[in-house]
Amino acid sequence: MNLNILLYEFHHFIKNKAKLFSFIFFMAICVFSIYNGIVISNSQTNTIEDITNKVTKEHVKVIEWFENGDKGPEDRSWVNIEDPFWSIRYTPTYVFKYPSPLLPLGIGQTKQFGFYKKINRWSSTYDTDIVQEISNYERLINGDIDFSFLIIFLLPILIIILTYNINGLEIDLGIHKLISIQHKNVKIWLVNRMLFYFILVIVSIDLLILLVGLLNIGVYNHPTIFQIILISNIYILIYFLIFYFLNIYTKNSSNTAFKMISIWLLFCVIIPGSVHQYVNYKYPANYMVDFLDVNRKQTYDVFKLENSELFDMLYEIHPSISKEKDLEDLTSNKQNIRRSISSIVNQMNINAAYEIEKQNEAKNNLIRSTYLFNPISFIQNTWNSYTNSDYYAYKDFRIKIQESINARNNLMIDDLWSGKKVDSETYKEYLKVLN
Repeated sequence: MNLNILLYEFHHFIKNKAKLFSFIFFMAICVFSIYNGIVISNSQTNTIEDITNKVTKEHVKVIEWFENGDKGPEDRSWVNIEDPFWSIRYTPTYVFKYPSPLLPLGIGQTKQFGFYKKINRWSSTYDTDIVQEISNYERLINGDIDFSFLIIFLLPILIIILTYNINGLEIDLGIHKLISIQHKNVKIWLVNRMLFYFILVIVSIDLLILLVGLLNIGVYNHPTIFQIILISNIYILIYFLIFYFLNIYTKNSSNTAFKMISIWLLFCVIIPGSVHQYVNYKYPANYMVDFLDVNRKQTYDVFKLENSELFDMLYEIHPSISKEKDLEDLTSNKQNIRRSISSIVNQMNINAAYEIEKQNEAKNNLIRSTYLFNPISFIQNTWNSYTNSDYYAYKDFRIKIQESINARNNLMIDDLWSGKKVDSETYKEYLKVLN
């Protein structure tokens, strides 16, 4: 490392308004994107706290009904809170996806999916309140700038602006031979000049990442933050290495700039775009037709079935129901059967959702198979996994939703068919199971 060359490049950087302003502008956007991520994270956290407080108040209200000997709300005389069906219905249940402390570094699919879900007997993992159609590009238009998007897709452009005329400018001015006389090894001279910008970019980006870690979680309490630093540094280093070799064998600065931009277009636009188009061709957009059929047509068909048919379906899903009841007159169990239909519909939703998840997994596997020549997708998906904002983070969220739905239905079915009478202690047990 030659300090004189580094100092020379520093003065050149300060005097070159295009490079200086480009760097300042990019860093300002990065700071704004982090601030935007913090706003989103705080908003989600506050919303979850508000919902939790409201749910707690609802629980207290129901417990007071038991303690006061009330059957339910005064304006709903048909409600009997001692009945498992009504006590479970009056037990608010929510499933939350808590924002990652590192969310400001990559919001990923955060604005594409909901982060909380109220669970009732008819809920499913693909209800409209948790699934939206918003892409990353639309978020940029709306002002939701993603820090990871800036680093992966726009930082290479800044590096091009900072390094495209190193050595090329000397060739343009016809003084490159003088450089070779002053510096015996032009490659070392070029390494030192490139090294200045590499250090500038690396230190700036790493400081922003560490700042988020210190503000949100304490950097030493979250090793994932060092994984983000590692993957970003390797990504930046690769671009500098590529651009270094382009500058060695450059003919002039415009030729170098053209080659750099071509490489950026190839890896950040053309290859990911082509893969995206091929994946969409191989696996067309899933309009969830099967899922919609369950929620529209098939659900209505279930209500038309005879009690005996419904009971057989229930017994298949819940073997804990005594089969002896099938031999009795089902008229006496008509109410329980009708109240249990939601469990049948839930199983139909599970089957339909399985096919959707299966297709999504096949699509993800196809994308992973392209990582060898499509490294940008690998970087982006890996980065989002670190900030808990990728596809699989929300898949885990859907799994938790389904588990909550199943627990609710299982609890209701078991206690309904066993004829259990609910008291305050039983209700508190319900709260433990459902929350």
